[in-house]
Amino acid sequence: MKRNQLTKFWKTNKELICFNILATLFLLIAVVVYARAGGGGGSSGGGGGDGIGALLIYLILAIPFPWNLVVIAIIVVLYYFGNKKAKQQSILNKLPTGKPTVKVKGYEQFILNNPTFDEFKFKDKVKTAFIQIQDAWQQQNLGKVRKFISDGVYQRFNTQFKMMKLLKQTNTIDKLTVKNIYIDKIETDGKFDIIHTAVHASIVDRFVSEAYPQLNSGGSEEFVEYWSFIKKRGVQEANMFNSQNCPKCGAELSQNAGDVSKCEYCGAITNLGDYDWVLSEITQADDYISANPKLMKEGNLAGKIREMFSNTDDFSIQQIEDKVSNGYLQIQTARVAKDPTILRRFVTNELYETISKEIPNDNFIYNRLFLNDVTLVGAKQEGGRNILMVAVKSSYQRVVPQNKTINLIDYAVISKTDIVFVTRDINVGTNKGSIYAHSCPNCGGVVKDTIDIKCQYCGSELNSTKNEWIISNIMDTYEYQSYFSDNSSDLVGAANPNKIDGLFAVRDFAFNNLLIMMAADGVFDTEEIALAERIAKRWGYNIDKIQPMFDMAKSGSLVIRMPDSQKHRKKIYHLMEKAAKVDGSVSLEEQQLLDNIKKQYPFAA
Repeated sequence: MKRNQLTKFWKTNKELICFNILATLFLLIAVVVYARAGGGGGSSGGGGGDGIGALLIYLILAIPFPWNLVVIAIIVVLYYFGNKKAKQQSILNKLPTGKPTVKVKGYEQFILNNPTFDEFKFKDKVKTAFIQIQDAWQQQNLGKVRKFISDGVYQRFNTQFKMMKLLKQTNTIDKLTVKNIYIDKIETDGKFDIIHTAVHASIVDRFVSEAYPQLNSGGSEEFVEYWSFIKKRGVQEANMFNSQNCPKCGAELSQNAGDVSKCEYCGAITNLGDYDWVLSEITQADDYISANPKLMKEGNLAGKIREMFSNTDDFSIQQIEDKVSNGYLQIQTARVAKDPTILRRFVTNELYETISKEIPNDNFIYNRLFLNDVTLVGAKQEGGRNILMVAVKSSYQRVVPQNKTINLIDYAVISKTDIVFVTRDINVGTNKGSIYAHSCPNCGGVVKDTIDIKCQYCGSELNSTKNEWIISNIMDTYEYQSYFSDNSSDLVGAANPNKIDGLFAVRDFAFNNLLIMMAADGVFDTEEIALAERIAKRWGYNIDKIQPMFDMAKSGSLVIRMPDSQKHRKKIYHLMEKAAKVDGSVSLEEQQLLDNIKKQYPFAA
């Protein structure tokens, strides 16, 4: 067409042309939205498109040509890049990469309270702890490191040791190299400081079972773990990491320490943070970043809870979570051992009766049992007692030995969240011991595994809420949601249970599980890695940021994660099905994993 013909055509068909352009732009927007909602299922794609569409219609009709098309083009470009940025606002894109200590969260206030803090000496202690604990792990003997690990961390190791003995497993470690240690953040918790450190290391480790070779696994691995250390503010640091002497009296500490980290001479309990930094948490990289700090900030939850205990010298959120970790694992150990004496002193009489009735029906051993995250999520006062709710997210794989073989209940390591209630009377004095450290809270006497809940020395009830935090109830997330709805007005502070998994977007669950699916047959080859990277880019992930996820997939360290929503579970399951079929066939291992997920995480068809 000539120029005058084009002008005439435009004047005659201006409105039609504009709406055709608009339709094309809508199509572009829809493609962008679909990549987000269809790929990861993160959020509904319709709302943004409707708003943009109404705006574009207004601009076409209200602004003279050709300026309306120029403005529309600018808006679409901004929308595209804004949407792309929104896609990247994901927890997996926030994997920490390290930063100078002076810039970490909480450092400025910490150094004001601890002006003599020596970063290099502290990191040396972390490295020493890391190496010594790896050796203690492969020896299945925590005697040498018991002095600087919390009761909850001790119980995590000890529980796994018990399971390994039942399965006749050993875990050998070789070529351990600590590549870097950096401080990630520092927190204030009552009268305590907590330093969260990242340990970057490489290792060759192998799980070997004499009785059940099909459980054998392992190989070389490079990884990042987050180790958290706690210490009471203002106390002078001792040297528990490079000395075997009591930090209080100087006597030699026993290297056969078991459940109690206590000096035989002066009675000092070394692992309470009164003398030196104590390891209170070990967290894998993916669990560390998915832990939701917003839960404690919601409705000023942490502030309200600390106000409840402002007159209580021994209160620390970290230590509450440590006690819950310990008690929760004691219950799981009792289930496997079919021995209710193990859990008796940690639970109320009512809960003991309930669990004792369930134990005869349990017939499994944990091949793996880890606590991913333990977070205080609520509190209330009732009947003269404080009640705290703690979310315990665990990962596990259950097996059943039969003759000389193993039947898998779980075909992969899977995860779940339970809400553990712990109760203690409001007016409680200073305890002389702790049932979680196998000592009587009233007199400090040593307590053994027994169904007798009377202290053999002072006669006080060991599971009494008058002296100690006792586990009074355990709910799954569905039960807790109902409880929260019925009791929210009575709670002093609480995080919405719908937000416990809220930081992990649906596409993050999906991507995590897709990586597991790709590696389910024991191979995560170059072609599968390339496919995973293409999916990651399509879903808006920063490849450099999520590299630790690929490393964990190669080593088999990732665990199946699923949200509570059945709708989201269904979407994730179908994405995993597609990943299994990507090479044209579904392996036996992949199909078993899919079937197991459908069984463990039901959703509407």
